Amino acid sequence: MKTVAIKVLHPNTRALVERDLALMQHVAEFIDACIPLEIIRMLSLPRAVHNFSDIMTQQVDLRIEGDNLNKFRHNFGCTKSHSTIDFPKPIDDFVAEHVLVEDHVNDAKPISIYLENDTPEGLEVRRNLAAPLLRAFLKMVFIDNFVHVLGIMQQSSSDLHPGNVLVRESEKDIYSIVFLDAGIAMSLEQRDQQNLHDLFKAVVLNDGYTAGSLMVDRARYEHCSSIPGGKHAFATGISDIVTEFHENSKKGLTLGAVRVGSLLGRVLDLCRRYGVEIDPAMASVVVSMLVLEGLGRSLDPDLNLMEAALPFLLGGGRV
Repeated sequence: MKTVAIKVLHPNTRALVERDLALMQHVAEFIDACIPLEIIRMLSLPRAVHNFSDIMTQQVDLRIEGDNLNKFRHNFGCTKSHSTIDFPKPIDDFVAEHVLVEDHVNDAKPISIYLENDTPEGLEVRRNLAAPLLRAFLKMVFIDNFVHVLGIMQQSSSDLHPGNVLVRESEKDIYSIVFLDAGIAMSLEQRDQQNLHDLFKAVVLNDGYTAGSLMVDRARYEHCSSIPGGKHAFATGISDIVTEFHENSKKGLTLGAVRVGSLLGRVLDLCRRYGVEIDPAMASVVVSMLVLEGLGRSLDPDLNLMEAALPFLLGGGRV
């Protein structure tokens, strides 16, 4: 007999969500068409609502979550006897729009339990979990362009922790990290994935000005180049953020010393002020990175972020 987990969607959920999304889309299109201001155009409200609609639509069709789980399992080689990163396996022929049957992960514990263990042995286990967790997220972003949107469990000491990450321990003290709830998964458009790649590369090389210039050149819509000196000011702003971040290399680019999520948040704010449009999906990736960064910091504040990221920036990173 096999133990399974069953998700069931309320039958009226889709109709209610579609009604609300249609109203939001009409309001966004009305504002975008009737208020001829640069700030409104830069916000790209119809596109933002469309992106939000895609996210919500993923939540009201459990077949999408089943497909996401299979894709994550393929990306991380979860068919092997032991996988460092794992996802529940959907049960064939038992996945439908309103019902999802998947393997029940009954041999794993919430990662929060490990965060509470401050003994020397517990700290060692946490260090062993931190590196594969960080590398898994870097693989999602830079190699697969298919990112699990982590759920938020709690907020403590300014760090966000996910509530859908489990840890499975084998008899030989070998640990696997299990991600649940794959209903929301994000992929960036090519230009935005390249911008994120270039931004991380700029941190390594301390060359934010080039990254800022490329972001303007690739933008679907931008306003700063029509302002005298606007492109230079934007690129200089990116350079200042990267330089300030790079200064932390004197203390070591560890999770305890740097705040990648904060850096990305400041970049998004700079894009807003200078009218450089980016994919709204980038915000979801930033939130996931904030959650991941907070969790990684709690597990091992001495883990070097750039040493972990560099292989993935070069296209050859492995979990």
